[in-house]
Amino acid sequence: MERGEGRRKGLTPGPSGPSGSSGVSGPLAPRIADAVRRWLATGVRFGPETCAFLEAQLDLPGLAALPGAEAAARLAPLLGAAPEGRGAGTAGHGKDGTTDQPAADAETALEYLFYPDTALRLTVERLLVHADWTASESAPDSVPDPDPAIASSLSAAVLRLLPPDSPAVLHLSETGNEPQHAPHAARLVLPVPGWAMAQLVRRLRLDRAIPAGIAEAVSHALPEPQALAVRLALRDARFELAETPAVSAAGYSAGTARESRPDLVLRFIQRMPPSDPGYVEALALWLDLLHDLPPGASAHAALSARRERLSRAAREADEFTERLGRLNMEILMLQGVHAPALDAAEARRRVRLMDRMCLAVLGRPAAPDPAEEGMAPDAPSGHDLGAFDPATGLDDLMRLLS
Repeated sequence: MERGEGRRKGLTPGPSGPSGSSGVSGPLAPRIADAVRRWLATGVRFGPETCAFLEAQLDLPGLAALPGAEAAARLAPLLGAAPEGRGAGTAGHGKDGTTDQPAADAETALEYLFYPDTALRLTVERLLVHADWTASESAPDSVPDPDPAIASSLSAAVLRLLPPDSPAVLHLSETGNEPQHAPHAARLVLPVPGWAMAQLVRRLRLDRAIPAGIAEAVSHALPEPQALAVRLALRDARFELAETPAVSAAGYSAGTARESRPDLVLRFIQRMPPSDPGYVEALALWLDLLHDLPPGASAHAALSARRERLSRAAREADEFTERLGRLNMEILMLQGVHAPALDAAEARRRVRLMDRMCLAVLGRPAAPDPAEEGMAPDAPSGHDLGAFDPATGLDDLMRLLS
């Protein structure tokens, strides 16, 4: 997609800033509520990770190996669900025919099952982008939503449209080894408790504001799938992207000319090459770094310090591997040596990602680790520019070096 296609694709936000602003949240809330209902009705399909979690959480050893109907019958009374499907019977209902309520220790399991996945979040994000774009195209004197509660909290408006005990479907394959989409899969119909529904909506982060300037840069710099992934990362940031003037001014109290965190986020969007294979991962790392960055501190110094820690972790992993080749694990444990928490190859990959990010975003390489020359001979050192898309690689390389 060309950079100018963002508005035509519905990726360019209006000047309102936060999604769900006045005049938009009225029609937007029902559309998001419908998307949540469709997601629940489509159903959560149990994979190996889900079965492993439920086995441990609900004390159901061997759950993954059970036929779907039997697994449904065992889960139903614990989750307060009604099993359906071939051979499911009526397990999970009380003597009066009502559905059993989930046990107290099943709350964590329900919270896990109804955590919004990437597919739901992308669907909702498209609605938010389209609503912002529609607001930017509407007349300035358009009539705002008459309900101030809806205008102030999109999450609350959506939650009001999702009554407690809205039905959700859980799919279990007929045997533990069959694909999740097997045609004879058993199903559990589960009323979602009000608290679980509230958590699901809250985790969509509908009221998190993405400032218009940042959203505009995202829509112009990135193709649609990447832009949506970036918007989700921004929505997950642990700090407010739209800082108040008082907060922004705190960075200048000591006479320093540091950029605010929103400015540094915008700098990343504008300067990081979209073709970089680690673009979204680098953004998540950048947002995490900015969250921990004290007012007025140097982003370059903070990034260099993190790079040095990863470089050191790679060296320590190399040393452990070398010692393990000469001594067995029992001897190393007696010597107080523990296995490294991070794989050396993974640590170096992230070091190279930081190198590319520092060059692109901050315009200079990260401060080198003084001990980096002592890394294993076959380990990459220095500042690796990484791999680029052949179609755009030359342009991106010139941007990094300019």
